[in-house]
Amino acid sequence: MTNDDHTPFPNTPSHEQGSGMERHAPTKQAPRESKLFSLPRIVTTLAVIVLVVLVGRWFWPSSSYNPSLQDTARTYDPNAPTSGYSGNATNTHLLSPNWTSGIATAWRLHLNPEDKNATVFLYAEGSTLYVTFQSILGSSKAFTAQAYDLSGTEPRLLWDEKKQKSPFIDTSTFVVTDTDIVFNSIIIHKATGRLSNTPWEDMKPVALADGVLVACDEDVACNGWERGASGWTQKWTSRTAPHDFTNLNRDRITYPDSRVMTNGETTSVLLPINTDQHPAQLIDPLTGVVTYLEDPASYNPEEPRDLLLARDGVVAYDDYTAFTFDAGGFLVGVQPASTGGRMTTNDGTAPSVTDIQEFFSGSAPTWATATAKEVNRAKGEQCPILTVTPTDGSPSREVCPNDNNLNHTYVAYSPSDIRVSPGADVVFARFNTLQRHNEDVFVDTRNGSSYVSEELNAAKNLTWVFDDLVVGVIDNSIVAFTPRSS
Repeated sequence: MTNDDHTPFPNTPSHEQGSGMERHAPTKQAPRESKLFSLPRIVTTLAVIVLVVLVGRWFWPSSSYNPSLQDTARTYDPNAPTSGYSGNATNTHLLSPNWTSGIATAWRLHLNPEDKNATVFLYAEGSTLYVTFQSILGSSKAFTAQAYDLSGTEPRLLWDEKKQKSPFIDTSTFVVTDTDIVFNSIIIHKATGRLSNTPWEDMKPVALADGVLVACDEDVACNGWERGASGWTQKWTSRTAPHDFTNLNRDRITYPDSRVMTNGETTSVLLPINTDQHPAQLIDPLTGVVTYLEDPASYNPEEPRDLLLARDGVVAYDDYTAFTFDAGGFLVGVQPASTGGRMTTNDGTAPSVTDIQEFFSGSAPTWATATAKEVNRAKGEQCPILTVTPTDGSPSREVCPNDNNLNHTYVAYSPSDIRVSPGADVVFARFNTLQRHNEDVFVDTRNGSSYVSEELNAAKNLTWVFDDLVVGVIDNSIVAFTPRSS
């Protein structure tokens, strides 16, 4: 596409006039008498009390409500025997059909027995699980980084490194390169575990693009850093709109794992801008030049746009219109923003902007195995809760997880990643019951059977390693789950 093919966004400078988008170089009434115990007031009060009791019993029937089922309860044995892992150790981003045999605890890996509140980070790459945890007890606040090979029956330690008296390391935002895992104040070498300090301690890493590490603070500043033989050198500093590092968390369509986009000629980084208040921005990693995707003067915070990041651009959309921008920040398409209520499965593949445009036009997502759609949400316990439609043309499957091993009654889908097996015979998603939120369930769509584990429900930071192995954090331990029959 030539520059002349770009369509300027309304109320922004046209491409022919200059850059095509606005860019910023780095640089009291009287009281009334009241009869408290009048007959009408007494009758009204009694009626309200009866109504509250009846409604409460309808929402929370005595046969199903049990305080022991709340999120804080432990209804499993954390010392129960484990099965070990005996699966195929492959990750296709699909579910193994063996999950219909039920859920087993493969193994438990205890990290720090003295501190159940340590901050734990998990990242899986191939058969390797990278782990960090930082104690919040005592004066040392030691930071520990480890790597494990998970392809065998039990986890095998590859390396174990510690940094004593470390300042707090924020692992909520990180960047993974070919050789390193980068945090705000420390870099972990993936092969050896070697720990090194960063020069941008008060900033969070955003992306690595064209050899430049883009890091931003919690306010409006971003820096570009380049690593050479003698260490890191700062290339530029830029001022941006206010930041929000969660501005992609609502995405249930593309599931980006990087903020970098490129069309082969231009490479940009999508900044973590608070799009509830400001239009999205891109930054050139080589120069630090910032590009607004929309005119700030015409952006309406009452109608903010969500973002879908593609490998070669970005789509900003609201309930009515989708605006497509290329990697240079130029508007290349405007269309109705109709998803049809569809979400996609998380298959680890990034779409192009053309793929997203076709999805908004009603086509199946070529980058995903299936789409999922909520149904009967306003009808309480009525099933199904989801319908899942494979993108290969196979029939849609209904997801109703109420026939399960714990006799839990599920009433709604809870926003989460959705995974399926080939053909969508098995679906993994998160649902809400009448008693609590966020239960992870495997559903056999062929017969309606579903499988739940209280130990799995207690796990946080769920991380898929293989099609038949998912790990999470419970207190001070990493716990792995696998099908009962692998």
